[in-house]
Amino acid sequence: MLRLGPPRLSFVIPAWNQERFLAASVGSALSQTIHDIEVVVVDDASTDATPHILAAIDDPRLVALRSEKNLGPGGARNLGLEAAQAPIIAFLDADDVAAPERAERQLAFFATHPDHVLLGSAYGVIDEQDHVLRIERPFETEDTALRFTSLFLSPVHLTTSAIRADVARAQNVAFPTDGRIVEDYRFVSALIRYGEVANLADVLTYYRRHEAMTSRLFEREGWQGFAEASAANISALGVDCDASLAARLAQVHLAKLSGAAVPEGETLVEQLYETLKQLFEAAKSLKNE
Repeated sequence: MLRLGPPRLSFVIPAWNQERFLAASVGSALSQTIHDIEVVVVDDASTDATPHILAAIDDPRLVALRSEKNLGPGGARNLGLEAAQAPIIAFLDADDVAAPERAERQLAFFATHPDHVLLGSAYGVIDEQDHVLRIERPFETEDTALRFTSLFLSPVHLTTSAIRADVARAQNVAFPTDGRIVEDYRFVSALIRYGEVANLADVLTYYRRHEAMTSRLFEREGWQGFAEASAANISALGVDCDASLAARLAQVHLAKLSGAAVPEGETLVEQLYETLKQLFEAAKSLKNE
């Protein structure tokens, strides 16, 4: 297969010991409805069959890189960002699957929304046998609502997302490498300072849930990391906030999004949440003047 010219979109896939699902993930990226893409896979010092799987894929649009030192997901994605040649970069995890029309749909959006730097989508949750367990659609799709959400949690699911590469590079926005968790939320929080964010309501990625994807300890550390990142975002509005309070505010926000009752006993936190919303709206009005 011959490459027809410079890629319009680059998929970046960090891979660490995902031999069971890697071929399907890379294959989904290479099987898009548009041809002029590239797929940059960063083998993050895998000790399984990952190098052999990549070597067996005969497609010039595949760029296989390897780090002999395990960098973690943030560092591996940064290597992919550096190597990617297209103006739009789409992220995909090595155990997830891109819908065939994903690249085409995300490119079309960026072409008509020049102010946007980040775009996510709905996604399907699949199991180890590719059965669709459920569909997760974003509560919010437009910039203002998503930007407020970013105070508490990531406004997009990273494995569904695409970004403008030139903005990330010009503003030196990269994935943090000082930990193995929450690097996606911190990256997104930094990037949307320089442009707008949106979600498409269509399912463009399938996110795989399986036993090997994480441990309970990792999940506990992950929630703590999210709370710390949220606290930093809230504090940037001028409100003193620690991780514990940020986690409680996030629960209030999720209740508001879903129409559920605010957790019992959180009246004061709900009042603070409403104050945060007013501060956020005031800051946005000042920025637009």
